[in-house]
Amino acid sequence: MKKVIKNARLYDKQEEKKNIVMEGDEITAILPLSDATVEGMQLIYDAAGAYVFPGFIDVHVHFNDPGRCDWEGFPTGSTAAVAGGVTTVVDMPLNCHPSVIDMITLKNKQNHLRGRSYCNYGLWAGITANNVHQEKELEQMALAGIVGFKGFLSESGIEDFPYLDEASLSSAMKYCAQLNTVLALHAEWENDIAPLEKRLRAAGRTDVRAFLESRPVEAELSAINRVIEIAGKYGTKIHVVHVSHPEVVALLQQAKASGIDVFIETCPHYLLFHEEDFIQQGPVLKCAPPLRSRDSVEGLWECIDRGWIDSIGSDHSPCLPSMKDRGKENIWLAWGGIQGVQFGNQAFISEGVRRQLSLSKLVPLLTSNLASRFDLLKNEGEISEGKQANFVIYQTQRTKYVRKDDLLFRHKFSPYVGMEFQGEIQATIVNGSLSYEREKGMLGNLMGERLSPR
Repeated sequence: MKKVIKNARLYDKQEEKKNIVMEGDEITAILPLSDATVEGMQLIYDAAGAYVFPGFIDVHVHFNDPGRCDWEGFPTGSTAAVAGGVTTVVDMPLNCHPSVIDMITLKNKQNHLRGRSYCNYGLWAGITANNVHQEKELEQMALAGIVGFKGFLSESGIEDFPYLDEASLSSAMKYCAQLNTVLALHAEWENDIAPLEKRLRAAGRTDVRAFLESRPVEAELSAINRVIEIAGKYGTKIHVVHVSHPEVVALLQQAKASGIDVFIETCPHYLLFHEEDFIQQGPVLKCAPPLRSRDSVEGLWECIDRGWIDSIGSDHSPCLPSMKDRGKENIWLAWGGIQGVQFGNQAFISEGVRRQLSLSKLVPLLTSNLASRFDLLKNEGEISEGKQANFVIYQTQRTKYVRKDDLLFRHKFSPYVGMEFQGEIQATIVNGSLSYEREKGMLGNLMGERLSPR
């Protein structure tokens, strides 16, 4: 049976109001409001007074599943995602246990996740110092339906996920280019960080400022310079995750202009918080790279205004509350990660609109830019005939105050608690079905589909 979203205000079509028709999980028509044929269709949602966006895509989450579901797990992580308007996530290969670094762990994870997600999902596979020369294994993973490979240029904090040094980075970039797959990189250079951290620890420093001092922006710039040099040699498709500073964006933008194939991601927390917030709030805001200065926040927004940043990823990285609490007296002991999949995108849009940026400048960073970059996402990210029927109903006139009770991920702490946003998600539609409604909560089932080649 045909289904319809009525009175959909489309942000990218001169804000025209249309009726969106679906069959199954596919958009089949976008009709003028005057078209009477919709009257016999099943009404999925009347979006009068609200915008309808494509479903948000978050290619940077850690749902810790399988193996560490006491930290999160797909059922709770995807619940929070859908409530935050995210209809597709791509899960990172580490923080689950074991890490996804070969065909056995990849297939086990693919099989395990069936029937465990409210949203659609894809998977990254890991490329590390241990598997970087296992060319056959890497090729098999690349052909098994992954979005791409993820590597670290500094210690990951996970034992079975060792970082890439300069030689292994070169090998990883060479192989990914040969496989024509995206290589995502955590770009902080370990040889810059390690001596700083060693010296600060030896001095007995356990405060937040010590952690900030151990990971300066120079560590990001060092990593990026090496990545750019090697990418120029091999033509690798690079995805730089969680860029924290405008100087890093500027360096990457120069590389783009010279022909380097690079895609730039930042996170909502680098746009909403700064290092003084970290000093005040403590471990809940510990992440890597760390939060930067107020000026760097302003600079990142300028980069977004110029179109230099390609995407927003939440880097949702949950843990047990005790793993944050233990850092209150010694910041080195706290888990580094921020829970942002539910409210990060709303915070981003709210702040962007406050800064008088248009929705047509903000929303593509959550939708169409990502669909254009990743082959497995090419059927998403737009509201047009033939695309997947994933939508966010977004009311810009409402305000949302975030309470602890609103949090739908497993452990109820987040730096977004206590914040107020201009704009609120009214509903989320996944694969043509109403999965979340503001007043009723979760309505969908664990029917999210794994991304696979079409």
